[in-house]
Amino acid sequence: MEAEIQRFNSEVRQYFWRNYLAHCIEGGLYMGGLTFIAADSVMPAMISLLGGGNWLIALMPVMTMMGVAWPTLLVAHRVEQLYWMKPFVLISSLIQRLIYLVAALALIFLSRTHPVAAVLIAAFAPFVAGSIGGTVVCAWMELVARVIPSDRLASSWAIRKILTAIIGIFAGGIIKTVLSQHPGAEGFGILHLYTFAGLMCSFFIFAMIRETKPLPPHPDKPRRTFIENMRSIPDLVRAYPQYRRFLKVKLLTMGIYIPAPFLAIHALETVGRGPGFLGDLVMAQMTGTIAGNILAGWLGDRLGGKILLIIARLSLIALCLGALFAESAAAFLALFFIFGVGLNFNEVGEATVTLEIVPPDRRPTCVAIITALAFPGMLTAALFSTLLRGITHSIIPSALLGAAALTASLLIALRIKEPRRV
Repeated sequence: MEAEIQRFNSEVRQYFWRNYLAHCIEGGLYMGGLTFIAADSVMPAMISLLGGGNWLIALMPVMTMMGVAWPTLLVAHRVEQLYWMKPFVLISSLIQRLIYLVAALALIFLSRTHPVAAVLIAAFAPFVAGSIGGTVVCAWMELVARVIPSDRLASSWAIRKILTAIIGIFAGGIIKTVLSQHPGAEGFGILHLYTFAGLMCSFFIFAMIRETKPLPPHPDKPRRTFIENMRSIPDLVRAYPQYRRFLKVKLLTMGIYIPAPFLAIHALETVGRGPGFLGDLVMAQMTGTIAGNILAGWLGDRLGGKILLIIARLSLIALCLGALFAESAAAFLALFFIFGVGLNFNEVGEATVTLEIVPPDRRPTCVAIITALAFPGMLTAALFSTLLRGITHSIIPSALLGAAALTASLLIALRIKEPRRV
């Protein structure tokens, strides 16, 4: 076994820069492409402007994540038995990307004759794409864990997000121009085409990753069926208190999605700007993403993921409370800057801690549990968001409730021991 470990570490070092750069660039292009239809700002505003209901608006920031969440536990036991991860991820992710082309064509060509169908296709495209992604997310995370050393994980996640933000800043200008010239469904369809182009570029970069030959499993490692794997989950969660705390942190963090769906709409209504102002908000958020990830990558590689979780929650609490008082365009731009900082500190921190806090031999199932747990959390957040918006037509109750959930998440995060120091 010692020889296999040495072989594995040698192969990881041999292909490190190829895999590290491909992982970073691919992620930047993928998430950068999605900034053209930003789930936190552009998509809720699109649904609102095209006549969608509050329930659909509230779902937009979490639509992709809900799609990712539900299939993970169905396939986790199979992923644990896979020898190679990349082929499975590569084929599925191509289909995942094509969904956004379908949404673009629906908005451009169906919106005049079948406006309701066009809106529903575009609205649920992230859920369908996320569902396909959910079948491979455990395999993808396992692939990342194999090719990127743990002390470089935080910086790799951060660089992905920095590239995303750089693309997002340019995307903000394009969003502003496109929606000013094509303010209806056609404009949003064009933005979906930009998204599809970015996703396909990321696909070709991902194909360049060289998967390292995995370490052999332990001789008595069980091959579980789906039922056996599901039955093992309670004991798995009980056996690792740190992991259990992290699950609670993850669930309560969904509180940010109570005010988030209506934050951009609230900004447009408060400052009296047209849809082109969405481009300014996206640029502000992407600038925050760059600033946040430069610091998150540096801190995460040196100090681990826990400090990132704490800073993220403080930032998002500040966002919720700031939404209560913002009245000017400058104030909302500052809030979306903080939004970018907080979300990305959280994403880098959660991705880093996830791969370090779980037992390696059960990593796909542990990742599946984390991902699946987000589904009820996001659905509950969307429900509260819809109800509070429908009853009060104000951002205040949802912002206060979001701040309360994030505060509870912060208090639990403070009790997590940094995995690198355990």
